Amino acid sequence: MTQSPTDILSSYIDSPGGSLVLDSLQIGRVKFGKMTISDREGAFNAQDLINNVLNKTARIRSGKHGTRYSEPLPPGSPARLLSIEIGDFSKHQQRRRLKSTTIKDYARTLSLLLLTCGDIPVSRIDHTHVERFWDLLRWAPSALLQDEKLRAMTVDEVIALGQANGVQGVSEATLSKHNLCLNNFFLRLVATRAIPGNPMAAMGKIKKNLVIDPKRGKKAERFLEESELQKIFEPETFLTWAKKWPHRWWIPILALYSGARVNELAQLKVHDIVNEDGVWCIAIQLTVDDDLAHNEHFKTRQTVKGASALRRIPIHQAVLDAGFIDFVEDIKACGHPRLFPNLSAGTCEASGETSARYSQGLVIQFSAYLKKLGFGKGVGFHAFRHTLASKLKHVLVPQEDIAAITGHSENKRFPVLNLYQTTENPEVRTRQVAALQRYNPPVMLPKYQRGQFKRQLGKDAKLYP
Repeated sequence: MTQSPTDILSSYIDSPGGSLVLDSLQIGRVKFGKMTISDREGAFNAQDLINNVLNKTARIRSGKHGTRYSEPLPPGSPARLLSIEIGDFSKHQQRRRLKSTTIKDYARTLSLLLLTCGDIPVSRIDHTHVERFWDLLRWAPSALLQDEKLRAMTVDEVIALGQANGVQGVSEATLSKHNLCLNNFFLRLVATRAIPGNPMAAMGKIKKNLVIDPKRGKKAERFLEESELQKIFEPETFLTWAKKWPHRWWIPILALYSGARVNELAQLKVHDIVNEDGVWCIAIQLTVDDDLAHNEHFKTRQTVKGASALRRIPIHQAVLDAGFIDFVEDIKACGHPRLFPNLSAGTCEASGETSARYSQGLVIQFSAYLKKLGFGKGVGFHAFRHTLASKLKHVLVPQEDIAAITGHSENKRFPVLNLYQTTENPEVRTRQVAALQRYNPPVMLPKYQRGQFKRQLGKDAKLYP
């Protein structure tokens, strides 16, 4: 029996070797001359081209709505292998100057996709591959990409092994991250006309899990009660812990009274403390580091969550009364550009880039302090942020004014980004100050003394850029 061109191409794809020649091929009114195929990708392209012509010349399916699948790409459209598109996508991310950690997140997701689908043309990926990908996420052991024995198994074998061992599966947050990475990858393929439509479009959103386990305490994101704040800042206890380092002393105080994210505070520079028309402010901004000024891609170790996080926060009067400006003067006398120079940003071993995580060391120290005080899991610096926002809501401060302080809006009705871009407007600053005046946590702050961190900031101290 004579094989069809598609069968011949399929056989070549399974066992590529040498060149394959197809001559004098005719489909309906479409005639092909001589086609010479020299590799697997070329065979896929030829197969897709023939299939597209077959689809175009076939009789239209009867029925009111026809097929439920999207139209194929026009004849001649590229049908590149998944591995090639993943490589191009990674290069595209690097050109966009995304963080190395973000690129690694995408690489892990796309490695799992490649494992699920095999190295097929991206135009052949459909919703069934996505469903299979989710099955793999649900049942695959966590060491799937690192364990050579697991990598040698088929996807079905890995899923069966996970089911037999009762693998717990990835967390909701991890699943959402994989979902986001996969969706963005397919959206780029649609934009480059590599695929006719996003196979994720028919899958729908993952419903958020609202179930709480009472045995594990309150939800991780919560505000602090007055008694808890008093426990954290109890003078004798807090002083014993905080007097060791400047960042221990000031960042919890600043977090409580500004609602800023912990890394926004940990990465502050001296020139980020500004006086605007008599109002002392913290400028959450990105500025060039002198030693990185000539770096092509990364000119600062500072980072923000997004453009909407760029803002200026008036410094609460309680913080000023506690001697914060005296501390700033001490840092100026020290001559270091950063406000908390005992904290390191860290460096990625693989890329040599800054990790931009000045807060990491402090978060660990503060967690140990809270544990010693008897706090359970799920309480950290972010609780200060929720506390400020919640208290301001309770006294009916408008949502847009809260957003101007915290750097984000809990609902999207307010044009927050535009508000931040006009924070030099005196009216905005006045509203920020008025909102913070209504926020007075019942704590007693320690009074800073000039020079109290002389040893930690001296010439023999370990200071980081």
